[in-house]
Amino acid sequence: MTATTTIPIEGIMTFLNTMTLSPQSKRWLGEHLIEQAAKEEEASQTRRMFRVKRRSACSPSDEELATRFAGKEVPQTPDDPDWSQVIDSNTGKTIKPIEKWL
Repeated sequence: MTATTTIPIEGIMTFLNTMTLSPQSKRWLGEHLIEQAAKEEEASQTRRMFRVKRRSACSPSDEELATRFAGKEVPQTPDDPDWSQVIDSNTGKTIKPIEKWL
């Protein structure tokens, strides 16, 4: 975790002027500050877009599903389902993390 401290720019310049830096050191510091600022600006402007991929063709939209199930009750979930119910609810396939416990 990085802590952010706000210091007035004039204070930084005053601090740097109190140090005895060679012109090469000042140039090096300036170039690295510019490079870091450019990277931070680029990172803040770049936004990743994630798209949802549908795995099946002709799958119903959210609106179609809402219309299809409108007015229907949600079935009660059993308090302690047995494993056959869990496997049946997953199209007959065993879930990998559960498989080792069966």
